[in-house]
Amino acid sequence: MKKLQLIAVMGILLSVTACRFGKRHTTIVENANGLTVRIEYVGQTYFTPDGTGIQSISPNGYVKYSRDGKQLVAESDYHGKITYEINDGGKQTMLGEADKGFLALAVKDMIRHGHNADGR
Repeated sequence: MKKLQLIAVMGILLSVTACRFGKRHTTIVENANGLTVRIEYVGQTYFTPDGTGIQSISPNGYVKYSRDGKQLVAESDYHGKITYEINDGGKQTMLGEADKGFLALAVKDMIRHGHNADGR
């Protein structure tokens, strides 16, 4: 019985991780002058032309950004729909003005730290 349970658990774990299998996982961390910036992503993130928002994320990809204790998580589902979570405030598809401001700062910071999908 325990062997069957172990096989079932392994199957579930394998199916959960298979969604992101084969995608590159990258983490950028910078600690300077008491400031910590962390950018973690799977898949590719495409920013808006003005560099203030996220245009798209490859299916089942995500980008996580944190700076001085403030966090942003943007995830794409299988169909490319993006959900945002700021400071563990719950997932949302539309951002308020204050959150859009933080997103714009985060995107500019991510680009400055070399996270841009088109290789520029």
